[in-house]
Amino acid sequence: MKYVIRILYLFIFIASMALIVTGQRNIGPVGLLTMLVGLAGILALLYLYNKKYV
Repeated sequence: MKYVIRILYLFIFIASMALIVTGQRNIGPVGLLTMLVGLAGILALLYLYNKKYV
């Protein structure tokens, strides 16, 4: 079960990074919104990682 969760986290990380990179290519509100969604994904992963240490 741990491997499935780790693969899911890896997929979310790659998808978030792809959203940030594609958002930088689009100038305007759509690009900004795309980058913010990617940032939210990375922040969610950081929260899930640090939740077990607090």
